[in-house]
Amino acid sequence: MRVRVAVIGLLAPFLAQCAGGGPSFSSLSSLFGSGSPAAPAHRVATKTGDASAAATLVSQYRTANGLPPVVADATLNRAAEVQARAVAQAGSLSHGEFAGRMASFGINGASAENLVAGSRTVDQAMARWKASPGHNRNLLMPEARRIGIAYASSPGAGYEHYWAMVLAQ
Repeated sequence: MRVRVAVIGLLAPFLAQCAGGGPSFSSLSSLFGSGSPAAPAHRVATKTGDASAAATLVSQYRTANGLPPVVADATLNRAAEVQARAVAQAGSLSHGEFAGRMASFGINGASAENLVAGSRTVDQAMARWKASPGHNRNLLMPEARRIGIAYASSPGAGYEHYWAMVLAQ
């Protein structure tokens, strides 16, 4: 199975791309301090209602780059929602055990995950992912045919706005 993962922090210059056992944003923030207090679980709200709009945005971008479109997928939405909630509760970005999480949702084959903190809308999240080389590679992953996306909010804690997108065959 081929797995690709990218992560972005609040500031565009501080990007970390990881594939498998590399350092995550949360491990880097332990060295430099995250400044992002955790949110109690009851203060985190999630939604996947932007999945169709995100699939349209990603599809337009992919077809403009000679790639096939993607469709929103309910299973990938649930996988993205789990991760969006986890990073919102933690107050920092980390992919955790991405491959294991994908396997737990029955997602096999090529897959990737994009995370972003601080963006209020799906359009803002997409713009940041396109501007990041690692995230852009994931958006343009040739094998991708389905996506899931979720938003989590944690008012008053961390970056307050978190997005997770999962792309898969």
